[in-house]
Order: sequence, then C-alpha cells, then structure tokens
Amino acid sequence: MVSGINIVPPTKAEENVLAIQHLTRDLHYNFLELGRLLSENQEAAYWSQCAYGSFKDFVEMLGISYSFGTRLMGISRVVAQQLLTEEEVLEIGVSKTCVLLPLMAKGKLDDDTKELAKSAPYRELRQHIGHKETTLSIEYQIQCPRCGAGILGAKWVRMEEKRND
Repeated sequence: MVSGINIVPPTKAEENVLAIQHLTRDLHYNFLELGRLLSENQEAAYWSQCAYGSFKDFVEMLGISYSFGTRLMGISRVVAQQLLTEEEVLEIGVSKTCVLLPLMAKGKLDDDTKELAKSAPYRELRQHIGHKETTLSIEYQIQCPRCGAGILGAKWVRMEEKRND
C-alpha cells in the first residue's frame, strides 16, 4: 500500500493480453518497415544486383508470399502519400489496412470507413466496404482437429459479383 492507495498487481491474464498487444504493435511496425524496404528495393532494383532472377523471386526467397509482400509495399506507399499516417496504420492493423488499399487507390476512403477500420472487427469492415460472406454448401464442411466441431466453409465475394452470378 503506497500513501493509502492499494495497488493490485495485474493478473496472469492481464499480463498475457498486455504482452500480446505489445508484440502485435511491434509486429505491425516491423511490417511497415518491411514494406518500406521492399519498395526501396524494387524501385532501385537492388534485387537484380544480388543475382535474383526477378523481384518476385527475391520476395519469395524471404519466406513471404509475393502477394503479401506487395500488400506491405502498398501500405508503405499510402503512408508515404499521407493517405494514412503511420499511427493510423498501427491502430488499424495490417490485415484491415490491406482491405482498405483498393479504396485508397480509387480515392474512395471516407472518414466513416477509416473510423470503422479502427474500431470494428475485420468481418464487419469487409461487409461495410461491399463484400459479403457466403456460406458454401454442407459438402464443404470440415472438422476442427482440436475440438471436433463441424465448420462450414465460407468465401468472401464482392456484392457486385454475387449479383452478376
């Protein structure tokens, strides 16, 4: 007790959650830096000076998929173009920022969508920007190897695509 204040130490669960939040923030920052360095590498063609056949080969040699690498580069570019601040990307997260990339490329990211990205779950953000999750037929059911629960397959489709089908 310090000066009449009872200080309660954090529980094991609170410590765990705080550690995860800290590491996730560091991870998101590292993704930003990785995207910036990949963009620099591509623009200066450093990959070609190090005997890689293509930029794609270089990215995949790093152990990440080319599509994920280009998404990280896209995020670093929107920060460089000041469409989002680094702090906003860290708050939104890498996955949800990747969902926003096509909107930003078209100049259609509004403040409501940006605020939703900061506060809503991934699924809700996807629905907001025009994607709909459709459940596949029962034949696509899989069993969870851990708990044995049956899980129906799901697929994200653009609502426009769904109407055209």
